[in-house]
Amino acid sequence: MRFLVRLLRSVPVLSSRVVMTTSAHAMERPVESAIHAKLEQCLAPTHLQVINESYMHAVPAGSETHFKVVVVSERFEGVPLLQRHRMVNEALRQELQTRVHALSIQAKTPKQWGAEPHIDKSPACLGGSKHDPHMVGKDRTVTKD
Repeated sequence: MRFLVRLLRSVPVLSSRVVMTTSAHAMERPVESAIHAKLEQCLAPTHLQVINESYMHAVPAGSETHFKVVVVSERFEGVPLLQRHRMVNEALRQELQTRVHALSIQAKTPKQWGAEPHIDKSPACLGGSKHDPHMVGKDRTVTKD
């Protein structure tokens, strides 16, 4: 058993993937885990980040509704950006139809990522909730007396 633990620790890629795919993580963050698993399966990325940005929006704490994915895959070689986004959207079709409200995608080839390995900043939330101070007063209805 100790040998197996040492072996896993000596191979960083394997040990980090083992941590990410534990059942405890999947239970805590089921949508994030599903997104990660589906993109791994469909695109075999060399780099993948699934970032839950729900906290930036007017949703309950702990929500999993707004995500950013950074996907670096050799499968994107020679593929236009729009088609790359379609590939990601297709892989996540079920989540986008049911549980995910917003998805920001950065889809790059390994060469592009190597030349510019950064994550774009997400735009500020523009509101849309009655709890958003920017929306106060905008949803009032006019009544005739």
